[in-house]
Amino acid sequence: MKVLVSDEISEAGIEILEKKGVDVTYNTELGYEELLEEIGKYHGIILRSMTPLNEEVLAKADNLKVIARAGSGYDNIDVEAASKKGIIVLNTPGQNTISAAEQTMALMAGLSRNIYHANKALHEGVWNRSKYMGVELNQKTLGIIGLGRVGGNVAKMAQGFNMKVIANDPYIPAKRGERLGVELVEFDELLERADYITLHTPLTEETHHIIDKEAISKMKDGVRILNVARGQNVDCQALYHGVKSGKVAGAGLDVHEEEPITEDYSLLELEDKVIMAPHLGGTTVEAMDNVSIDAARQMLSVFEGDLPRTPLNIPSVDPKVMAEIKPYINLADKLGSFYSGWTGGRVEEVEVIYQGDIAKQEVEPITTAVLKGLLNPVVNEDINLVNAQMIAEERGIKVVESKSKTSNKYSNLITLKVKDKDEMTKLSGTVFHKGDLRIVDIDGYQADIIPEGILLVSDHIDKPGVVGQVGTLFGSNDVNIASMRLGRNQAGGRAIMVLTLDDEPREELKDELLKIDGIKDINVFAL
Repeated sequence: MKVLVSDEISEAGIEILEKKGVDVTYNTELGYEELLEEIGKYHGIILRSMTPLNEEVLAKADNLKVIARAGSGYDNIDVEAASKKGIIVLNTPGQNTISAAEQTMALMAGLSRNIYHANKALHEGVWNRSKYMGVELNQKTLGIIGLGRVGGNVAKMAQGFNMKVIANDPYIPAKRGERLGVELVEFDELLERADYITLHTPLTEETHHIIDKEAISKMKDGVRILNVARGQNVDCQALYHGVKSGKVAGAGLDVHEEEPITEDYSLLELEDKVIMAPHLGGTTVEAMDNVSIDAARQMLSVFEGDLPRTPLNIPSVDPKVMAEIKPYINLADKLGSFYSGWTGGRVEEVEVIYQGDIAKQEVEPITTAVLKGLLNPVVNEDINLVNAQMIAEERGIKVVESKSKTSNKYSNLITLKVKDKDEMTKLSGTVFHKGDLRIVDIDGYQADIIPEGILLVSDHIDKPGVVGQVGTLFGSNDVNIASMRLGRNQAGGRAIMVLTLDDEPREELKDELLKIDGIKDINVFAL
């Protein structure tokens, strides 16, 4: 595997990849045109916030399997375009949480006590205590917009300064606020009450320019604003005018609307009131190690056929839950693949029925695995857990899930009912102890099939001599039968035979099998 590291990360992650034999190219100087030329060579890319992975770039990424963002924000990645190409996108949230929270407090303290400007004056030989008089954080009200990982840590740190903390986050339950000792309030109330306002939200349509001219007009006179989240959360022109007018006493910015900033960045004029850093929130030795190691480990998981811990375009499941449902994901993939190899019909509708223990779990990734197995053999695209749902929707396949906590015979059972233009077909499978997978029902015929290897499925009439002739024909052609399973609906009626073979039979042998009296159809496929 070849991996491009296009932004600065710690050597710790690179070493992890190289120890596993991954060919790593470290090049943080690629221009846009060079990136367009180079991206097609790589199976993975690790980046931070500076590399633009837009639709144009991803269109050239013919071999890319995984994009690993060493950090949490990912607005430089077109996740939808990546999903359409089946590229897994992951990030490393939580690994730089403390660094970002500490940067917030550093900016807050530095802004309040004029540390930067006083330091600069001293270096210029000026001693002026009165000019750089500051204000205390003690007893001030801090308004946090976004009470996630970083916002929660900022709340704890601010309380250590004896600040009163309020927050606005429509996606956070009241219990989290209670645990943190934070009062959850409406957005406008936060603007009106806070002496300091700090942002810790991702960049979405809702949060783009969440601090704009109108928001600033509702704030207290003399408010101080901090942003260590995403630059476009703040309208920099509105902030410029707010500081210029005196409405905003000052601002501390780690992130900016356009990065890197240019000489015409208006806030540079306000040196006495605005302190800035070049996006250093997650840039500490510890954080850089953490995000680099996490990105590398998750990338290796993808290369090894597993799911990443924190995917952005696969249904996200708690790692503990994922460990429990992983065997069912494998089973679902096998069931879908078995159906496609066996019938190969045009799928119109898929119903996935979960019974027993598995019905208590999060099943969306399992349903996605069913679609992956169904579509991979018949669609001229690389179908995986990223794009299976999207491809199914594009092909007009209706997908239905249903659950029952009880199962008549098995502790867990997954059943597919697949409808094509002619008929409905049913398959069922289960997971035994230690992840042992079995297909246990094929369209009403009881079975006990290990879904792996080369399989031959015959549709035939239950009559003497059919099975014997099949065995003889394989023996005379030096094809070994590893296992055989038979099922029938009634004596002399329709029957199914499933063989596991050591080698795929030649086309001539398949033709000979179809000449046996009673055999209606034969399908050979690999699982």
